[in-house]
Amino acid sequence: MSTNNNEKKKSNIQIGNILRKTRKSLGYTQENVAEMLDLASRYISDIERNKTKGSIDTLVKLCNIYHITPTYILQEYLNLDEEFKIDPDLIGFYELDRRDQETILALIRYMNITKK
Repeated sequence: MSTNNNEKKKSNIQIGNILRKTRKSLGYTQENVAEMLDLASRYISDIERNKTKGSIDTLVKLCNIYHITPTYILQEYLNLDEEFKIDPDLIGFYELDRRDQETILALIRYMNITKK
């Protein structure tokens, strides 16, 4: 991508699509999220359709509900090396029950030990 296109892309930040995909991957409706945040579902819809960016407070609250970081939402607009980008398949990890999380973490620990 050329520098001009990259600069234009960065000046036009649109986070709605990633928020919608994340919400759906967790099985939430716009109404569920709006209720959790004590906001109108129309406001959530407007954010997801990039009609409004929402406030920083709302972004942080969405991150907490979705168990993601602002970096995950904004990573395509940041100059990050590929190794620091967050894999979208990992979003649901914190929605797993504790036993499944521990199993996955044990597997990661085992793989790290055997690599050495």
